[in-house]
Amino acid sequence: MRRLGRLAHPNLLPLVAYYYRKEEKLLVNRYVPNRSVAHLLHGDRKPNSATLDWPARLKIVKGVGRALIYLYDELSMLSVPHGHLKSANVLLGDSFEPLLTDYALVPVMNQSHAAHAMEAYRSPERKQFGRTSKKSDVWSFGLLILELLTGKNPSDQGKEDLLSWADSLAKEEPAASTTDKVAAVVFDKMRNADEGEMRKLLKIGLSCCESNVDKRWELKDAVDKIEELTAEEGDDGHRRRSSSSSEGVDASRDDGFSSVAIN
Repeated sequence: MRRLGRLAHPNLLPLVAYYYRKEEKLLVNRYVPNRSVAHLLHGDRKPNSATLDWPARLKIVKGVGRALIYLYDELSMLSVPHGHLKSANVLLGDSFEPLLTDYALVPVMNQSHAAHAMEAYRSPERKQFGRTSKKSDVWSFGLLILELLTGKNPSDQGKEDLLSWADSLAKEEPAASTTDKVAAVVFDKMRNADEGEMRKLLKIGLSCCESNVDKRWELKDAVDKIEELTAEEGDDGHRRRSSSSSEGVDASRDDGFSSVAIN
């Protein structure tokens, strides 16, 4: 725990204090006003409430990737440096910068509770055999990317899971019905202004979710690709919108990532 308290990165929520006993363990973090990615994507929404726009979602993916790279460097002795990566554990700061929380707690958490809390984000080898590795985090990162890109919740028990649905998008084989607003928006986006960024990010997310561990991307490969994407993609208008989006939200413009269509 002392080691966790010494970690410092712009995209990690710092550990302020802790209470550690065999029967009870408590962590104290600073207050974060904008709640979590999960809340903004899937929480109960009010009319005209703020939503994550496309530049903000891309900013979150970049920040999460950088924080994971930092954890992998600083906590290389752990088999799973984060271990509980999901949208509920990505909080949003004052400028909607992503802040990872609940990292590096696998050694001290009740494993049955942790498994239940992470059910939708656990890699196949972790679900079937209880095996964990650094690529378990990569799988969770991939699902988070797909969740941010599509607005679909990995925990939803619908006819088709998020991974299969995203794979059909990558193959341009729309599996969802034409009445699915999310599918319509994502397909429309990929065929128009944000096609380069969104399609490449979709494929990065799917590469992180390869069921064969040996074929699954390394974290560094995924983050490097994301950094290339944000540096080289988008026309001048999109770049200006990304750089000026200090709040990371859009409460009024319906550009396909508003509460009506995505959230």
